[in-house]
Parts: sequence; structure tokens; C-alpha cells
Amino acid sequence: MVPMKKLLGSAGLSAALLAIAASPALAQTEFKFTAPANIPSLGEMLSNILVLLFFFAALLAFVFIVIGGIQWITAGGDKQAAASARDRITAAVIGLVIVVAAFAITVLITSALHINIFAPEGIKLPGGDSVFK
Repeated sequence: MVPMKKLLGSAGLSAALLAIAASPALAQTEFKFTAPANIPSLGEMLSNILVLLFFFAALLAFVFIVIGGIQWITAGGDKQAAASARDRITAAVIGLVIVVAAFAITVLITSALHINIFAPEGIKLPGGDSVFK
């Protein structure tokens, strides 16, 4: 077994030799990041995402209403298929009402707080300052 003093001594000597032999790195000393000019601010992204979510939710509800209508037409007198189609249309209409209500509540709250979240330049406060710039 190697004594602890000898092991520590050889590890220290190895570290010292590595430190002496190391050459300085020829790396860049200053990093400059320049963002492309077309990247939107966080406020613009959140505003766009919110509008897209409302749009796609309403579009999806409309698609389900159309699918339910087609199912109802093609039921051909089958009471179970007609009931399934009616349930699909009912659920889609309820979903559409929820989406429209959520949009209306969002507009009411933002107008009460005088915050414009649907502005093309992103979320704006009353003074014109952006929230997430």
C-alpha cells in the first residue's frame, strides 16, 4: 500500500508540472451578441400567441360543428349515430361559446385596466410603454 504522504506529494508534483506546461489559450476575449432585427419582443410574441390561440380554438370548434353535421346527415335513421352527432355538435357549440366568452372577458379586463394586448407592437400600457421590451 502506498503511504498517503507519497500519494499526495506525487499528485501535487503532477499538478505543478501540468500548470507549468500549460500554454495560454488564444481565445476571443470579448463576445458581442447582436440579435437579428426581425426578432419580435416578448410582448409581441405573447400578443400574437394569444390571438392565434383564440383563432385556432374557434376554428377547431367550427370544424367539429361541421363534422357533427355531416355525421347527422349520414346517420340514415340510426338513432345512436344521430345522438352521437347531436352530442358532438352540442359539445362544439359549448366550446365555441367558451372561446368567445374567454375572448370577451380578456377584452373587458384589458380595457378596464387600459392595457392593449392586441396591439401590433405587443402588450402596451396606457402611457405607450411596452411591458416586455
